[in-house]
Amino acid sequence: MAVVSKTVSRLRKRLSWLRLMLQFASTHGNSWRECVRLFYYSGVKESLAYRGWVTNPEERILQFCVRAGQNRVFQVHARDNGMDVGTFAEFFSSRYTILPPELAPIEPKIIYDIGANIGIASLYFAVRYPRARFYGFEPVPLNLKVCALNYQNLPGARVFRWAVGSRTGKATFELNPRDLRGGRLKGSLPGKQDGLKKQLEVDVFSIIDLIKEQKLEPPEFVKIDVEGAELEVLKGIGNECTSIKRMLIETHGPELEAACFDWVKNHGFEVVHSHSAGPGYTAIWCDRVGPSLGLG
Repeated sequence: MAVVSKTVSRLRKRLSWLRLMLQFASTHGNSWRECVRLFYYSGVKESLAYRGWVTNPEERILQFCVRAGQNRVFQVHARDNGMDVGTFAEFFSSRYTILPPELAPIEPKIIYDIGANIGIASLYFAVRYPRARFYGFEPVPLNLKVCALNYQNLPGARVFRWAVGSRTGKATFELNPRDLRGGRLKGSLPGKQDGLKKQLEVDVFSIIDLIKEQKLEPPEFVKIDVEGAELEVLKGIGNECTSIKRMLIETHGPELEAACFDWVKNHGFEVVHSHSAGPGYTAIWCDRVGPSLGLG
């Protein structure tokens, strides 16, 4: 009976997931053909690949014509690796509420996406903040290639092969060639180093130097997801970048979470919302305190 119960439970979870992906595909596919393709790549293919019935040719870049809300149509690019389309579905399906409802409304003009990966988060925020201009930062060349394609949907957007940290210079970036979502600056996250077998030398800039040296427009909203270097990014802000009204900080591990909470409290921000985003991960939303916030 226990075996039957586990089998039934797995079947129910699978059917629930397929219903969610079918809803995602039917909502965002810009044609019946795109609906079918989205459902196949987001809900079906991973299971077939697990059984060895199909392959994931990672070098192939897929393109989907999708409805993204507010009468916008995006050409979304994703590698056929079993992960990129899942990232797209994570942001655009109804499974998660990315923007907490208790956040006060803002209309940022400049958004920095630090740890942009393939640019899906930027596409998501572009729907919510249609007048914003995006700057993305992604040091992994294979991610950058796809991100640049997705940024073609965003007028005036630019993506750079730079990491962002506490100070400007050179650094070693570690990554797992089999999963390019989890790369990080060497030494930024204590603990297990499983799979981080490839190293790159990358250019690193602090946010202050992005503004002063690279002459980028100061951000009003900053999203930080850098696999353990979140506190280093915050240190690179210091007390100087008063343009920032809101930040989303994805922390990795309890010690880092506590340190980021302390930084936020000590630098003129307050935590508006936080929640677990997975084992060991916490999403922290914080707003600047005082009249400089400029909330609508």
